[in-house]
Amino acid sequence: MRKLLMQPSGWIPPAAWQWVGLAGLLGLLGHSMAWNLLLSPGGPYPGWMAASALPLLTPLRGLLHGRRGAAQWASLLPLPYLLGSMVAIHGYWVPPYFTGTVDFWGALGQGLWGALMLTGSVYFAAATAARESS
Repeated sequence: MRKLLMQPSGWIPPAAWQWVGLAGLLGLLGHSMAWNLLLSPGGPYPGWMAASALPLLTPLRGLLHGRRGAAQWASLLPLPYLLGSMVAIHGYWVPPYFTGTVDFWGALGQGLWGALMLTGSVYFAAATAARESS
């Protein structure tokens, strides 16, 4: 199963996976800051609420420089954001409906950026592991 899931890492060059992960990271960073400061339906939250985006800054330099270790750690960072988006999406579809329509679309955007970052980071780490072992 692992071999089947790792096949796309050989189809696309590692540099492309690096940029996919980096685009997901920057998109998730921008989305989480914009959501807390501008777009939230509850009005803008205080500036310290945007601190939820600060952990996303830690792997930025490593991903820019194409470091495999940074990509491995960066693949763990979007997991809480993905979990939060899944909870908000679930709250839109299932009673007691604690999420509104605007929150649903915001959570969907956060989930897509997080999935993009996760996919790019994992496949970049896998593609560069094959290169380092040979």
